[in-house]
Amino acid sequence: HRSTAFAVEEIARRAGLAKGTVYLYFGSREEILLAVHDAQLATLFADLEAALARPRADAGRVARAVLAFLRRHPEFFRLATICHGALEGSVSAPVACAHRDAVAARLAALGARIEALHPGMRGGAGLALLKNCYALMLGLWQIAASPLRLAGGADAPAALRIDFEAQLAAALTDLWNAAIRRGRRPDA
Repeated sequence: HRSTAFAVEEIARRAGLAKGTVYLYFGSREEILLAVHDAQLATLFADLEAALARPRADAGRVARAVLAFLRRHPEFFRLATICHGALEGSVSAPVACAHRDAVAARLAALGARIEALHPGMRGGAGLALLKNCYALMLGLWQIAASPLRLAGGADAPAALRIDFEAQLAAALTDLWNAAIRRGRRPDA
């Protein structure tokens, strides 16, 4: 994983701008990180929408789309964790609200798309599935990136060793398939 530590001065220098110019657009270092994270979330949502738009959109296709995204953006979870903490106080209220509202709108639309693909699903089941998938992804990443596991390297206890991609693909597929079965109305 690449480090997410940086100075605003370095960003300004690389962009060919004065540090003050950067602050015309961003109120803090954390707002810059949130903007990067928002761009990544937009890409993830677009990748999921594309996977769901294909014929035979199923759990496997969604899992493959998520894994492909994570390979292109290995810093995604570390950045998500930093941004979650930044929303507590390092980001202005208008920026935090804009982030929240944009994520909520994309989740609601994608959840509705899932429900449209599975006409027997209850209203809200698609949204619940997306939230559960994210929680699963973040939790598995935390296990895979655990400092406890890294401290021991290959000698780490078996309980802390994980093949992140294989485990994530299997878990997302299982969760997706179970949610579709569970989300069906009794009359469907």
